[in-house]
Amino acid sequence: MYDQLEADLHDTFWAAEGASAELPLIEKFLGQYPGTSLELGCGSGRLLLPLLGEGFFMEGLDNSADMLRLCRAQLGDMDPVLHHASMVDFQTGTTYGAITIPAFTLQFLPPQTIPDLLTNIQHHLHPGGGLYITTFIPWAEITGELNEGEWFLDQETRLPNGHAARCHTRFQIKRLSQELIREHRYEIRTDDGKLIQSSTSSHHLHWYWPREMDKLLGEAGFTIEQTLGDFDPDSACDENSQIITLMARANDEESVDY
Repeated sequence: MYDQLEADLHDTFWAAEGASAELPLIEKFLGQYPGTSLELGCGSGRLLLPLLGEGFFMEGLDNSADMLRLCRAQLGDMDPVLHHASMVDFQTGTTYGAITIPAFTLQFLPPQTIPDLLTNIQHHLHPGGGLYITTFIPWAEITGELNEGEWFLDQETRLPNGHAARCHTRFQIKRLSQELIREHRYEIRTDDGKLIQSSTSSHHLHWYWPREMDKLLGEAGFTIEQTLGDFDPDSACDENSQIITLMARANDEESVDY
């Protein structure tokens, strides 16, 4: 996942959208949980590095060696612990004040692995530690606002050297199983349209309704303390929310120290 050109262009497309609306929420959340935190799916450090710069003690974990390579290239004087491991069954040998799964990373995992993931997170948290998760509902695909099976220009930006970077996407949706299959075609072209570099990828994403996340977290021994909609700190999640942010606390008796 996120290899080759896709990894290289990941932050470029995010940066083109402007400042992260999620970062202030994570900062406020982490402020409630002292000690070191762990970001699952840290990728190239788009959120991890600013948090480190703000003085938070953070470690990162990702299953993509290419994304971690990009992260290390941007560290400068910072020297965080980075783990190359699976998000579901990772073992870092320590516990944390909080664990975050931002940027919809949870949805790349097969649904049957989510209970094991949450149990593993419990074992890596201090008693009463915090868990932050962001997911999204693909309303445009569900409602037919986007046409299934048709390629469309998903992202486009200009690189510092003047070349154009583009991502074309098409999707298949399985509404009953709540699965979205996305195919991506990445490319870099010159001004005159000459193709310089390209790559393709496919991702299976699964979405969860808020009540489903409530049930999964409750069964894993977490108490949800806040649910926000669309990265708005003053807006509770409702049936119209596209982005769902959950902030939960591990029940004291469930957390296990190594």
